[in-house]
Amino acid sequence: MKTLLGYLVVIVIRLLARFLAILPHRAFILCVDFLAFIFRIFDSRRYKDAKSNLDFVFASSKTQEEKHRIILRSYRNFAFVLLQALRAIYLKKEKHFKDFDFENLHYLTDCVKEGRSAVMISAHFGYWEAIGSALPRFAEGYGRYSLGRLTQFEAINQLIIQSRQAYGVQLIDKHKALKTLLKLYTKPKQIAGIIIDQNVSPNEGVWVKFFDKEVTHTPVASILSRRFGIEILPVFIDFNEDYTRFKVIFCKPFACANTDNMQQDILQATQQQASLTQQIIHSHPESYFWFHKRFKSKYPEIYDHQ
Repeated sequence: MKTLLGYLVVIVIRLLARFLAILPHRAFILCVDFLAFIFRIFDSRRYKDAKSNLDFVFASSKTQEEKHRIILRSYRNFAFVLLQALRAIYLKKEKHFKDFDFENLHYLTDCVKEGRSAVMISAHFGYWEAIGSALPRFAEGYGRYSLGRLTQFEAINQLIIQSRQAYGVQLIDKHKALKTLLKLYTKPKQIAGIIIDQNVSPNEGVWVKFFDKEVTHTPVASILSRRFGIEILPVFIDFNEDYTRFKVIFCKPFACANTDNMQQDILQATQQQASLTQQIIHSHPESYFWFHKRFKSKYPEIYDHQ
């Protein structure tokens, strides 16, 4: 029954994706706004979680009206990312690529020119899904991977995998991803993209400061950097007000130190990732995905909405 249901869902999703791919931009944005409206009406829990995060991070430095506007924009951004990721499978690549502008692209192209492996990091900021579609063309000849979470439906998983493969990227299931990555990076010319800003369990992460709060953070990028002597390459993709242009911002790459104190090396490199992510969010908080329970490990009480 689950298999049949999964295939039926995939058929519907494929039809929807093909339909969205042929829509002019204005009509597509109407679909985005409709989905965002549905989210706001039927998913009030996300609103409460986002409000808790904004209150916790900004306190009185932002007004309640500012926080409300940020949350409404977050719903719209979420709807856009979901629908755009669907239709990107069927968009002509030239049409998809032309909407991107690049800042400091040389950080990636220099790495590829010199044949160096790297681990690419980002956050749920802006059009984060495009990391797996807009950037792989600059790393031809490399093993290109992205981490993702699979579902209980095999048919849907195949759709998720196809959406990556369409742009030359192989999906790695987040479950036991580190073991897979450690094996892959023994080979030359490897680049994996990792989204680093979600809460993880304390036994899987390290404790860092994020907006002056203690949070758990995945150390995977730091471990890979230290083990293989490769650079961590941060990249964030923001969008404009009407989602017609996407700005890909590469930040200066850095590497995890390799001293006698492995724990401290990994902690410092992981903190650097958290601090950079905070800086990017501060620059444009309307583009961040505020719905995650980012502070849950240390401060679960802020999400108690009873």
